[in-house]
Amino acid sequence: MNPFFMVVKYNMDYKLYTLVDITHTGQYRSDPGKESARWKEQNFNTILQTLGIRSNLAEFQPPLITEIKGRLIGFDTDDIIRVWRFDFSTERDDMYEENGDPVGFLKKDFELVPYIEGLDELLEQNFAVFVTEGKTKNIVFFKKP
Repeated sequence: MNPFFMVVKYNMDYKLYTLVDITHTGQYRSDPGKESARWKEQNFNTILQTLGIRSNLAEFQPPLITEIKGRLIGFDTDDIIRVWRFDFSTERDDMYEENGDPVGFLKKDFELVPYIEGLDELLEQNFAVFVTEGKTKNIVFFKKP
């Protein structure tokens, strides 16, 4: 087999859901009238940078906005809520595993990371930081099977 045409298999697939607007707008500059799009992009960049603390992302899709019953994905509400879903892959296996929890380090890394609030979120948060545990969590993580 020619080594220049090898098929790369990305090892670990994950997804996260958040109540925070992490829309990937592509607005990288602070142009007049486009502040909201810039702040959404900044929140998306915060997600990428925090994920990158432990692993390089091999592949990802832009976040999708969806509405779902909160308790089905780990939030403390039976209401239908608006969330941003972000799917990504890492280049190495189990980079976020801690003590048998496949997303343990993600929970630690994201806890209290600040974000820009007041965008298109529906649920009001107490503070503009990611919370990964308890009744007030605003981000949850899953390793895909």
